[in-house]
Amino acid sequence: MTDQPFEYTDERVAGLIEAMSPTRFATYLAAAGTETAALKLYTWNTAASSAFYGPLQTLEVTLRNAVHGALSTSRGARWFDDGQLLRPAEIRMVGDATQHLHDLGKQPTPGRVVAELSYGFWVALFANAYDTTIWRTDLHKLFTPRVKNRHGLHDTLDRLRTLRNRIAHHEPIFQRKLEDDYRRIRNIVGFLSLPTLAWLDHHSTVPSTISVAPGATTSF
Repeated sequence: MTDQPFEYTDERVAGLIEAMSPTRFATYLAAAGTETAALKLYTWNTAASSAFYGPLQTLEVTLRNAVHGALSTSRGARWFDDGQLLRPAEIRMVGDATQHLHDLGKQPTPGRVVAELSYGFWVALFANAYDTTIWRTDLHKLFTPRVKNRHGLHDTLDRLRTLRNRIAHHEPIFQRKLEDDYRRIRNIVGFLSLPTLAWLDHHSTVPSTISVAPGATTSF
């Protein structure tokens, strides 16, 4: 990596567009206006996506461990096997996770199953269907201060799921209000664990990355 600006020669521009595909590049070109500006926007988008990886990981791990801890205490370590508690969609996710562990030759211990379940699974546990069975009995206690608006919390978690998936599939995120996304991540992590929020704030590069103009980004 170098701090020197990248030189966008005609040959490099053409090669980069071909590598990322003209169809994918069209989104950036429409937003930026010129090919060089679009490539700089693409670079910034990559840097922003990279910066968000750690905070999103922190959110997911903190959330799933908090939920698993609460439900293990009240319903046992294998609460996710309770067909009377979970909806068919979530039961299928657990089954898929368990089968994947078997395929890898690993025992589906509670810790392994929890780690294998997708972020979408944990978001689903805050949906309307679980209001009386999980939220009011267990999950509302996880947050300090207490979160009274479960619907708003679910909406926030789902918005961040969309961001996570876009990053995972190398999609544009520059159109989003990234400052708001980061605020949401910090809020939820802070409600769950203040020490974890302090750690996140110390190490995160999101603020410095999204504060610069797309054309100013030199590395990711």
